[in-house]
Amino acid sequence: MPKPQPFLSKSKYLEGVKCSKLLWCEFNNRKAFPKTDPATQAIFDQGTKVGELAQKLFPDGIKIEREQMPEKMHAKSIEALKLRKPLFESGLIYGRAYALPDILDPVEGGAWDIIEVKSGTSVEDTHLIDVAYQKYVYTGAGLKIRRCYLMYIDKEYVRKGEIEPKKLLKKEDITKKIKPYEKGLKSSIDSMLEIISGKEPVVKISPRCSSPYACPLEDFCWGFLPEGDIFQLRGKKEKLYALLDEGILKITDIPPDGRWSEKQLLQINSHKTGKVHVDKEGIQDFINELKYPIYFLDFETIMPAIPAYDLSHPYEMIPFQLSLHIVQKAGAKPVHYSYLAPGDVDPRPEVLKQLKDLLGNTGTILAYNMSFEINRLRDGVEAYPEYKGWFSKLEKRFIDLLTPFRSLNYYNPKQEGSASIKYVLPALTGTSYAGMEIADGATASREYERVTFGSNIEAKDRQKVRDALEKYCQLDTQAMIDVLEKLKEL
Repeated sequence: MPKPQPFLSKSKYLEGVKCSKLLWCEFNNRKAFPKTDPATQAIFDQGTKVGELAQKLFPDGIKIEREQMPEKMHAKSIEALKLRKPLFESGLIYGRAYALPDILDPVEGGAWDIIEVKSGTSVEDTHLIDVAYQKYVYTGAGLKIRRCYLMYIDKEYVRKGEIEPKKLLKKEDITKKIKPYEKGLKSSIDSMLEIISGKEPVVKISPRCSSPYACPLEDFCWGFLPEGDIFQLRGKKEKLYALLDEGILKITDIPPDGRWSEKQLLQINSHKTGKVHVDKEGIQDFINELKYPIYFLDFETIMPAIPAYDLSHPYEMIPFQLSLHIVQKAGAKPVHYSYLAPGDVDPRPEVLKQLKDLLGNTGTILAYNMSFEINRLRDGVEAYPEYKGWFSKLEKRFIDLLTPFRSLNYYNPKQEGSASIKYVLPALTGTSYAGMEIADGATASREYERVTFGSNIEAKDRQKVRDALEKYCQLDTQAMIDVLEKLKEL
């Protein structure tokens, strides 16, 4: 008995547009997919929150409870359509195509509007493909579709009191914009159904693997690359894909010809010889710019789509934690100061107040990728303008510890092409973030949000996370001290 042909859902169709191998593996090799990591889950959860907020704009709306079988979902939705009320996630079938729009809104003449809700801040091609597919399915299933809309976050929104969904969420008519993506939809769907039932497609890795989003199959498809692969070479990656066609996989095998910049040739040579590159003059020039006291500063931030605090924008990076080491003079013992917001109150006023008290009027403020810290302060003084005068003087004192590594004044093959402090620290000092409960900024942000805004969080769990955050953020500024000392030794 032949195997029943599967349904092609909207999400699977989008995967098919991105990559035929990704689509095939969804149906035939689920083992190739890694477990959903916390970062990806956080993105899903954020999208769910935005979707729930959009539903509040339709108080008489009906949510269709999800069924595993598309046929059952179709039957349930057909019955709900008779009520002529806004429907949330009503699934319909047309042929082997299946879609669940976020919102179906009844309009005059027995027609419906499709409203797709996204947690982004603009209309993207992927969204247009998404809605074009939905319209195809719903029209095919017998519905009269009047207009199609995308509802997304207005990044200019500023929270003042309770969240106002109607102001936070923009609704844009994309009916005309989806027309180019409606052409050839049926043949695309038929082609994808053939791919699913056929042999695994042979697809070369390419820039599409990370565009318009990172593919979950990266480890599976890129696993053939050896340690020290060519993608450790800095700069634009387009030329590196051409190397693959030449059979060159390792950075040590890259021919040092005219295709590469001076810095890339320097990096290639460092990997080939295994020797660390040190530009003593460049490092000395950097060190000469520093003036004591030196303030080593680092922030940890959250970036909620739905603003958590008054006077903040969607996706604004809010510093909830700071670590500051102060070295008064050469050879002096560093003194550490820290702040970790105590709860769900806006941490920015306290961050600004403490830094104004601690940073003095002279000396270098040293940060790693300093634009991050500068921009967080700039955003903060926009909300609290009483600090603007102070910040305008402070900004001029920043120096970026990333500079000697971005400029390749120092390069160690152990950095694997990266100038991130997570790679520079072990390459230069032999120490690392390994073994820490929280060992990167993304985890720090997720865990702070979880124990601060989450429900049913036990006090023991909250304190454990807060202790881990203190250790992690302190290491970030201690790492800068250690890196600077090694540069001085060089």
